[in-house]
Amino acid sequence: MTSRLHRDGRIWFVTLSTTALAAAGLAGCKPASPAGNAIATATPLASPCGQLAPTQTSALPSNPGNNQAEVDCSAWSAFIALNWRADPAKPGFPDPAADWASFGTPGDNGPKVWESYLEASNVFGGKAPLKGMWQAKRPGVKSLVRLSKLNNIDLSAIDQAGSGDHWLTNQRGDVTYYEVMMNQDEFEFITQANFDLTTAAGQLACAQQPGKPVSDSFPPLKPPYPPGTVLRGGINFPAGNGAGWDDTDCTGSTHSFGQHVGAMEVKAAWTPLPADGSLNYRYKTAQAEILDPTTKKVRTVTVGLTGLHIIRKRFPRLPWVWATFEQIDNSPDEAAGGGFTPPALPANPNQKPSPGFTFFNPTCNPGNDKVYACKHNAPPTPCGPAGTPCDPYTAPMQITRINPVGATANSVTAYVWNMLPPKSVFNYYRLVDVQWPTAGIAKPVPGPGLKTPLTMGTPTPQGAAGGPTQIVANTTLESFQQTSNACMDCHVYAPIASPQLLAATGPHGLRMVAKPAAGAAAPYAADYSFLFVSETKR
Repeated sequence: MTSRLHRDGRIWFVTLSTTALAAAGLAGCKPASPAGNAIATATPLASPCGQLAPTQTSALPSNPGNNQAEVDCSAWSAFIALNWRADPAKPGFPDPAADWASFGTPGDNGPKVWESYLEASNVFGGKAPLKGMWQAKRPGVKSLVRLSKLNNIDLSAIDQAGSGDHWLTNQRGDVTYYEVMMNQDEFEFITQANFDLTTAAGQLACAQQPGKPVSDSFPPLKPPYPPGTVLRGGINFPAGNGAGWDDTDCTGSTHSFGQHVGAMEVKAAWTPLPADGSLNYRYKTAQAEILDPTTKKVRTVTVGLTGLHIIRKRFPRLPWVWATFEQIDNSPDEAAGGGFTPPALPANPNQKPSPGFTFFNPTCNPGNDKVYACKHNAPPTPCGPAGTPCDPYTAPMQITRINPVGATANSVTAYVWNMLPPKSVFNYYRLVDVQWPTAGIAKPVPGPGLKTPLTMGTPTPQGAAGGPTQIVANTTLESFQQTSNACMDCHVYAPIASPQLLAATGPHGLRMVAKPAAGAAAPYAADYSFLFVSETKR
């Protein structure tokens, strides 16, 4: 008789040689590239990735990696796979007709794989039937209304300046818009039979399941189980079936979800681009209807992707892997004494000179900036009751990167840039960092009834515990939280929804999420995802 949490699997360790790169300025030089988006012919760089080197294919990586270089390489592979042109007939899958030469073609507004995922607000909205939602045709034009990835939750009790009532304004006076997408594996777990996890009652019922052992025994084990039996079930998103792991539903029964790749959430930041199309060549673009927060009017514009979080639960990294990418023009790096310096970028002859920073004005004059006085990374003051001072949405902000991108991430970005088609818009995107759990299996073992906080799995970079230099942040998704906490510092406290949280007791109608008070009962955990507490409506 055997009872198991997971089956024995193979973990690959690879000896790496990391490429040392000289820092380059923001502006590149204009290449004499061939017509079209032809394949690059540059001399290949030595791979820093070992067996996990990104390829010119749409394959989503199955191995999350075992050291920082491998994890970074796996993240870039995921970025390529997710930004492959989507199959118009099969949401969540790459278009088999798309080739490498078309990867990142400027002006291609067609949906990419991750854009054919489902927006969390639609899944939890309660307006459209969940049955058949994944197969339904996606709209051709985005509808962007989110002004924060945090939506309607307030994390200020966990993360200073972490609140859904903050926004980000570019130097053209346009606010940044956000999307939060989920893949098919996560969608099918949330909508599994007998548990409607789009409701607070369904989440509670799932969390309170007694659980079952995943066992090879015949006949199957039945309660009461022997002492020490590992139980599975509860709110534990899929990590992808494979050697060493079985996904389970709320009850603890083994189950396959979606594409069997593990749950994924993709969080995107978009900025409206100039109407003349002058910057489209350096952005992944889309057509979108955006809601102006001041006039409340809707207009259709071309938006450019400025930031992308790729968050994935993949065995054996059960506390998820947290990768983040940015467009290279976003912001400079912070310098001593309140100054700034251009970001150190790997060389890329396929980049044209920078048109300037999107979220920073190098010549900002405090005397002329009546709202923020040119202060770096200053969060806006939202409007409250009538007569309360607040900041206008149109006031440009001065955003800098507090922690410069490290050498390992830059070496992997250099390798990928070297293999991209010369005119691909993704020549203007870089990996910022990846935070990942070095302890693969969570303790306590993922099962029913887990409460917050969950384990961080001994992450690297360490996050808040390692000091400011260990915090991973995206300047467009964590603009005002760059010195406080990294992804996992906050997500270990993600709870399921409850009637109290749904009542929105925080300022400006926000749902306050806090660390459990000493001696108080902790809420049931939502497996590191804030979607339950931010999106649940009923």
